[in-house]
Amino acid sequence: MKISYIVFLLVLWFGIISPNNIFAKDLDQINNFYSEITVNRDTSISIKETINYETSLQKHGIYRYIPVRYNRDNISYFAAVKNITITDDSKSNIPFTKTTDNRNVTLKIGDPDTTFTGKKTYIISYRVENALQEFSDHDELYWDITGEGWQIPVLKSSAVIKSEVAPIDSVICYSGPIGSNDGKCTNKYTQSEATFNYDQEIVYGDNFTVAVAFSKPNQIQFPTPTQKLIKKILDNGLAIIPFIPFVIMFWLWFTKGRDMVFLSANVFNLDPKQPQKRKPLFGGLRTPFVYEPLANLTPGEAGLLLDERVDNQDVVAEIIDLARKKYLTIKAKDIKKLFGKSRDYQFNKINKDINNLPKQQKFLMEKIFATGDEVTLSDLKGSFYNHIARAKSMITNSMFDKKAFVSNPNSIRVLYILLAAVLSGLIFISATAITGFILVPIPMLALITIPFMFLLAWNMVSKTAIGSNLSMQAKGLQETIRRGAWREKNMEKNLFFEEMLPFAIALGVVKQLSHDMEKLNIQPPQYFSDPVIQTIGFNSFINSFNSQATSSLSYNPSSSSYSGGSGFSGGSSGGGGGGGGGGSW
Repeated sequence: MKISYIVFLLVLWFGIISPNNIFAKDLDQINNFYSEITVNRDTSISIKETINYETSLQKHGIYRYIPVRYNRDNISYFAAVKNITITDDSKSNIPFTKTTDNRNVTLKIGDPDTTFTGKKTYIISYRVENALQEFSDHDELYWDITGEGWQIPVLKSSAVIKSEVAPIDSVICYSGPIGSNDGKCTNKYTQSEATFNYDQEIVYGDNFTVAVAFSKPNQIQFPTPTQKLIKKILDNGLAIIPFIPFVIMFWLWFTKGRDMVFLSANVFNLDPKQPQKRKPLFGGLRTPFVYEPLANLTPGEAGLLLDERVDNQDVVAEIIDLARKKYLTIKAKDIKKLFGKSRDYQFNKINKDINNLPKQQKFLMEKIFATGDEVTLSDLKGSFYNHIARAKSMITNSMFDKKAFVSNPNSIRVLYILLAAVLSGLIFISATAITGFILVPIPMLALITIPFMFLLAWNMVSKTAIGSNLSMQAKGLQETIRRGAWREKNMEKNLFFEEMLPFAIALGVVKQLSHDMEKLNIQPPQYFSDPVIQTIGFNSFINSFNSQATSSLSYNPSSSSYSGGSGFSGGSSGGGGGGGGGGSW
């Protein structure tokens, strides 16, 4: 009795957990996806999708999303989806909600208050504008039938393309994982109808794509070139948003940042009452040869006008100019060390009446000789850098006071760099925001404009017409020294050299000038009278001093650093318009 009871329980148990029961799973699938597409004369297509859905779960219905924005030849275009209706196989309307995001129209189909189990047929009808493509030798519909985004499997797919407005010339289809072709779809066609079938299961990431070529001539009426251009602009209107900040900065530079120039070609004209204009975008003024010191400028000011910034060598040039004016002398000192020797430079104050000097030169005299009338370059190293910054600012302010700049270069540059930073932030935000809407590299191109924004901001320093002419004089003197044109002039060359040396340092041509001096056997300036020069040569002396002074005077001991095309040319599954996907809910 007990054995029979145990056998009965075992039979009952294994019946309950039979293999069929163990491996049973919920059913949620599309048994058949059928699309009927009619080609219209206005390049739109009318689509009727019949979707046979089956589920063993409690479901409200399905959802279907349809792309409306595509990327064709790196240009984003919009294909509106209109006239949407959804019925069942008895032609009864099925409720749905429609939402539109950046790329798709999403249809949530079914009654949120009702669920069902079993089979249900959905017939989705809609119209897609601008679906056809125009080529030189044919017109074409290149279309994704199912789309690659289905969350539930599609067991079988088929499509019919009907055309009464253009004869069908050839067809092709692609199937399988997106971007590939498994070659398992079939097709056939007549002049007015093409049919396509795919009997394989489509899962997420798979697609079923068809291409139909229509021979020319035909009745299809494509937009005119003007209409196409207007549509491209409208479809990609968001693309201009990231460029607006750059346009603003460019407009500010164009209207306020360009230098003023005199209408007269005479670069020695400094009369502010003479007619003026903004400097042209293309074509500059002729650079003259200048054979005399720039009477209206100190060397540092000339260096500022040359590149619109004050460099350390401009400050060194001011110190050399003080030597030329006989306010100080400069002497080299060789210091013996355990291994070899090093060179230092000594400044000696020889004129204590500094009240008539330009402000920046007076300031330099006060700070160089703050501890006495004799000081070495090494004494100033590590303590003079704050004075260098102040001297640079004074040189800039001096040129503003001389009406060489429309606004103070220091403040105007900071202002516009801050503005460029704000506008760059707007570019980044807007480019990021539209990336989902614009399927082209335009947002990336907009980001590339950011460095140009800061370049424009840096160049917002606008010279007056007087400043432009003074700048041309500085460039002319630089060119004269660089080419050695002064050597052929009938002039007192020793005097020329003494007066021009500070300017040559500021203008970056001191090597050429000192080299020419040695070739012409010109004696060094008296303010550089030093036995060392006789040993190493003035060219080596001045270049060594310039380099050492530039680095030593600006040395800061606390600073540190550490180191879409045609479906008939290379097409694939998922390469066409349409498609999308869906799921159940």
